[in-house]
Amino acid sequence: MVSYLSQYHGGYRIFTVIKEIEKADIWLSAGLSAGVLKEDSLLLLPDNIMIPFTSEEKRRMEQIHEFDVLDINENGIVYRWYSSFDGDAGIATTSACNSNCIMCPAGDNERRHHNHLTVEQLETVVRHMPKDLYYFTVTGGEPTLIGEDSFIRLMNTVKKELPQTKILLLTNGRTLGDRNFMERFLNSKPDCLRVAIPLHGSTAAKHDYITRAQGSFHQTIRAIKALLKEKIELELRIVVSKLNRDDITGIAAYIAHHFPSVTVVNFVGLEMRGNCVINADKVLLSYEDAFQASKAAIKLLIRSGIDVGLYNFPYCMIDKSYWPIAQKSISAYKSVFYPSCEKCEMKNACCGIFKATMRFYKPAVHPIVHGEKDD
Repeated sequence: MVSYLSQYHGGYRIFTVIKEIEKADIWLSAGLSAGVLKEDSLLLLPDNIMIPFTSEEKRRMEQIHEFDVLDINENGIVYRWYSSFDGDAGIATTSACNSNCIMCPAGDNERRHHNHLTVEQLETVVRHMPKDLYYFTVTGGEPTLIGEDSFIRLMNTVKKELPQTKILLLTNGRTLGDRNFMERFLNSKPDCLRVAIPLHGSTAAKHDYITRAQGSFHQTIRAIKALLKEKIELELRIVVSKLNRDDITGIAAYIAHHFPSVTVVNFVGLEMRGNCVINADKVLLSYEDAFQASKAAIKLLIRSGIDVGLYNFPYCMIDKSYWPIAQKSISAYKSVFYPSCEKCEMKNACCGIFKATMRFYKPAVHPIVHGEKDD
């Protein structure tokens, strides 16, 4: 949620934010909607619906930039699908998931309620995206669970509307392990596609224990093999927790042996919300401990010729020699920094810390000054 507009009493709408009404024809002529953002109001076109702001709503809407893509629902809740300021763009097709990972940042309520837009609404979101968009994410829940026909239709729309955009599909891979589904997916996939799949253990017992879904390991492995056979860019993710810290090197060895042509392996730090908070005593590792548990695995993969990245690890919590593989991975709206981070020379490149994690516990930071950690 970006804001709540108490004076809105209409139905669900998707629109692109503009500052000057003269620009509206660009979207209206394409059958799309625009929202003219003024200091104290929002005008929705083509319906000419004026929404005045309260003082608090005005303050919240100041974080909206021209050409952002937003929606507003019947309750007046505003959500941002694309930020023109930081480039974040994507769609979540559904909150439903066919796994129930112990450390998932989503909770049981999110997964059970299956909240999602219709495929027509999701297609409208895609059509509102700028044609020169660099990067676009399709996620969930498990994004394929919007329904097979709807998912294939949506992929075709993404392929048509964003032909030059790098598309990232975040999935647990289980549905793609079905041969018939995979065949349909291959016929609809966008041209510039990368699929990202997590592997939680080096054995079915370990992986399935973490997903709490029997058979998920073998389904995921089938999907990985099929994607690599088709030479689709594949990113494997290892979410590092207390549950698999002793198997991280085993997972890396399994990948290096069975999937040496994988595009990249990313090691992922925890986001403390949802199931991850409920099961904190079972899963929580500090950033430092998670990194230390991953070092041997990282070295193994690099020696095997496989690219590696670190997601969600602040620079000050990993060894300096690993800074080149640390990614600015946390979406801007989820990322926070301590006041002391302002003096850190790596701040602009650092991912920061999840807001949800900061609410749960406060990791110690060590701002980097003159190339070294400042204790």
